[in-house]
Amino acid sequence: MSSPRPASLLSQGRPATPSSAPAQGAQGSGQAAGGAVKANKGKSAKDQAKAEKAARRAAAKAAQGGGRGGDSASQAGGPSHADTLQPFLHLDLPLPSSSLSHSSKLNTANIHPSILRLALEYSEFKIVGANARCIAMLEAFKDIINSYTPPPQTSLTRHLPTTHLNPQIAHLIRARPLSVSMGTAIRFLKYEISLIEMEMPLEEAKSLLISKIDSFIRDRILLASRVIEQHAIEKINDGDVILTYARSSVVEGVLLEAKRQGKEFSVVVVDSRPLYEGKHLLHSLRLASIPTTYVLLPSLSLVLPRISLCLLGTHALLSNGSMFSRAGTAMVAMMLKEKGVPVVCCCETYKFSERIMLDSIVGNERAEFPSAARFRFPRPALRSPLTLTHDL
Repeated sequence: MSSPRPASLLSQGRPATPSSAPAQGAQGSGQAAGGAVKANKGKSAKDQAKAEKAARRAAAKAAQGGGRGGDSASQAGGPSHADTLQPFLHLDLPLPSSSLSHSSKLNTANIHPSILRLALEYSEFKIVGANARCIAMLEAFKDIINSYTPPPQTSLTRHLPTTHLNPQIAHLIRARPLSVSMGTAIRFLKYEISLIEMEMPLEEAKSLLISKIDSFIRDRILLASRVIEQHAIEKINDGDVILTYARSSVVEGVLLEAKRQGKEFSVVVVDSRPLYEGKHLLHSLRLASIPTTYVLLPSLSLVLPRISLCLLGTHALLSNGSMFSRAGTAMVAMMLKEKGVPVVCCCETYKFSERIMLDSIVGNERAEFPSAARFRFPRPALRSPLTLTHDL
């Protein structure tokens, strides 16, 4: 520690060096800065302005945590909030699952029990995937219609789609944003409600709506997936090494149906955090005795020389031909394009959207994922044709 500077040097107006300044707290730093300003009275206006600017900087550093001592403390305790990069502040964070069942906070007294249960499953990511989420929502709507009775002096056509159904949909949005497929199903149901005649009996109208929902699930989702399977199987040849990313119910159906038809091929499942959905696809392919390699997304370049075909599922297909899917899908598609590997997208027509996205920021979903322990999977048997490749 250096000795204090003599008073004769201060009277001559010489600036103090940084090494001679004693380490003090916020108040001591302010006093030292004030003393330096007083000592610089004999200098020119330019020198005084520099000294005042230095004094203000020292006071600001002292207020933030005492200069260098505060910086070291923030490094030891973690990054400061002022320097944290937060690029997704424009996205609303869905409510936690613990808050979705309290009627006093969210006024859920008129929410159907099926919607309350479904919202909790959405928020905890127990139901994932565009098709699974859409089918679960339509099944909940069937329960709502079965138990629905319009108030006196009203009709089903006017009361059900707005006053009764809209709060149920809003509660689902609190848990997770609606997918494009769910939006299509909601518009379909409201359109069918508008076609019901005012004079139709209540029970007959309810039965008609339930049959329309069943037809939508059968024709637009299930049968559409079967048609996609038949067309995609024609792209698979014996000896192919097929790559897929995460888990898609349509792609899974294509691979299983191709195996049932006797085609010999192997699969590379590329997976990534936070849900690691590819583990579920790995388990399904293992049960079907399909040779499978499981890699994480950073290890994609290691398996690219082996790939001959890529099958990808999608969340939606936009009007400009762009594919809207899980984070990381664009990286997989671009790397395969550089290698000249054909990429096939499997998408049902009810996922077509008229929207156009010019960037990949506004469409992101901000959510808090549960712990990784929830998605642990049992280790496969050693006799299964399985290859595990871990990222080092």
